[in-house]
Amino acid sequence: MLEVITQMHHLIIKMKKFNIILLSVFLFPLGINADEQDTIKTAVDVVAETPIEVLKADSLLHEINRLNGIIEQYKQSEATLNGKLYDYEQTIKVQNKKIERLNNYLLFADTIVARLSNDCLRKKYDQSRVNQALVNFEKMYSPELKSKFGRLKFLLNEYGKFTQELVAIFIEAQNDKGLGNPFTGQKQALIYIDKIKNTRYYREVYSDNWTIPYLNILIDKCFETIKAFNPKENKELHLLELMN
Repeated sequence: MLEVITQMHHLIIKMKKFNIILLSVFLFPLGINADEQDTIKTAVDVVAETPIEVLKADSLLHEINRLNGIIEQYKQSEATLNGKLYDYEQTIKVQNKKIERLNNYLLFADTIVARLSNDCLRKKYDQSRVNQALVNFEKMYSPELKSKFGRLKFLLNEYGKFTQELVAIFIEAQNDKGLGNPFTGQKQALIYIDKIKNTRYYREVYSDNWTIPYLNILIDKCFETIKAFNPKENKELHLLELMN
């Protein structure tokens, strides 16, 4: 009996020790929470807030890097385009010089045509020569030069008519029997100077800046011949011969 009581006493002591240990286990964490409550709260706040801010910063940095990358691409594209633009500009300059050179060739060719056409006015009227000069004139490339030499075209077109008008007067003078009168013949001859001066060519072209050189020279010779005419020496006034 005594032995049973002793065993129960030992069991009670062990249970008391277990309860003390168990209570310590529960009370120890509670003590930590109580002592470090503020510290833990702060730590929790930091843990809760910091990842969001870091995420925002990373996102901004990522966007900045992305935009910088795009800008760099644009810069490279700009440099490439500027390089191409420079090449194009140089090509344009070269082509413009070629065009300018070719235009100069055309202008030179047109000038030659104009000079050859103008040479027809220095020679006795020839219909085939004048017609060819007009054809060449129309083949000139430069509208500006055509306009500039517009007076030349007019003179070429009218050359035949101007010549016919003068020839008619020359023929009339050559057939004028009154020129053979020794008393009135010289005065009669001077009438043909007035008739020549009354021609369309003399009135409109003779004193102009651009004339038909051949006709101007012919008219001057006619005036000299008429003024020198003496019916006592020659009964006829041969003006047609001056055209040869």
